[in-house]
Amino acid sequence: MVRVRRRKLIVIAAASVLLVGVGAGIAYTLATQRTADVHSGDAAPFTLTTDPPPPVPGGSNAKVGLPWPFYGRTLERTRDASDLAGVHPPYVRAWSAPGGGLLEYPPSYADGVLYEAADSGRVQAFDVFTGRVLWSRKFPTIVASPAVAGRMIYFPAYDGRVWAISRASGRTVWSAVVGGRMEGSPAVWDGRVYVTALSGQVRAFDALDGRPVWKFQASGAVKHGPAISGGRAYVGDYSGNMYCLDAVTGRLVWRVHTAGLSSGFRSGAFYSTPAVSYGRVYVGNTDGKVYSFVAATGQIAWTHTLPGWAYGSPSVSAGRVFATSYDGTFVALSARTGAVLWHVQLPYRSLSSPTVIGPLVYVADRGSGGSVHGHLYAYTPDTGRRVWQFPDGKYSTVIAAAGRLVVAGFSKIYVLRPQ
Repeated sequence: MVRVRRRKLIVIAAASVLLVGVGAGIAYTLATQRTADVHSGDAAPFTLTTDPPPPVPGGSNAKVGLPWPFYGRTLERTRDASDLAGVHPPYVRAWSAPGGGLLEYPPSYADGVLYEAADSGRVQAFDVFTGRVLWSRKFPTIVASPAVAGRMIYFPAYDGRVWAISRASGRTVWSAVVGGRMEGSPAVWDGRVYVTALSGQVRAFDALDGRPVWKFQASGAVKHGPAISGGRAYVGDYSGNMYCLDAVTGRLVWRVHTAGLSSGFRSGAFYSTPAVSYGRVYVGNTDGKVYSFVAATGQIAWTHTLPGWAYGSPSVSAGRVFATSYDGTFVALSARTGAVLWHVQLPYRSLSSPTVIGPLVYVADRGSGGSVHGHLYAYTPDTGRRVWQFPDGKYSTVIAAAGRLVVAGFSKIYVLRPQ
């Protein structure tokens, strides 16, 4: 009788273990299986225009050309310079210079001067025509492109401060404590400087004197600068939330959480800088998806799943969204529906943010390892045909300035003149 009872207990225990194992397997499958993409782009609001890209803040003349004052060129962060038709290969190298450290972000530009901030904290001003260093200063680590507005440039640093310094001399005009380490490029609009922090803070300061204007607390770290369009600021955080804020008051307009849209109940993190165009907000996520939100309401119009992290910031131009995946996939998607128009495979992995300049879209890979330079490529936006490449690059690598292509390589700046 005792043996029979023991056998029953053993059988019950074994069955329990089996059930727990099966249950855990089912839970793991539900939690990790890919969630189907959203396909509501045709029904969601969308305004496709044939107008040129939004006007770039700041003046210009025939010699120095239009400014490139912000990361992404405009406050909408679309990285669309398709209007600069004269910037295209073949190129000849006008000059190159050490960038002062690792160049994770490209320089900004205005009035014949390039302003570059390296991860080492070195900030330099270069004459775009000659490469002469006009001034150079050292700060704590900087992971951002400076924002250029008026007589100052603005950038965040790892000391938890946003800095405003003179464009002419590099001297400090003011600095303000934000409340957390910062990554991501500031925006300047309507007399305010907008910055974000890994503490989840989104802050606005008076651009002239650094006086605090408003503060918003996100649910997770914010690692990119805000996009601003129509008086609203758009940011995403590392908890998977996308936010729309009133840029004047900091009031929350809408918030959308992406939990469950990646796989199971989890959500990815928004590292990518949003781009605003056609009444939509386009942004990549570490869950591997590119998202299209309706800018007015936060409705998710579509998602598209890439093979790896969608770490780079998308570019938006002529009805297309250009995005990269960490595995090196480079795609052109329909801005309305998210449908794949073409895709290519870069030779190596990529964290690059594509940029449209003139008739081509530029993108970079990381090369064969973390401590070596990558490569820069140019493709036709309509077909994805590669037409040019350059033996240095890494991250978000190009802008246009004074009719030239400016390349932020691994640690050097190159200025290439159309031949």
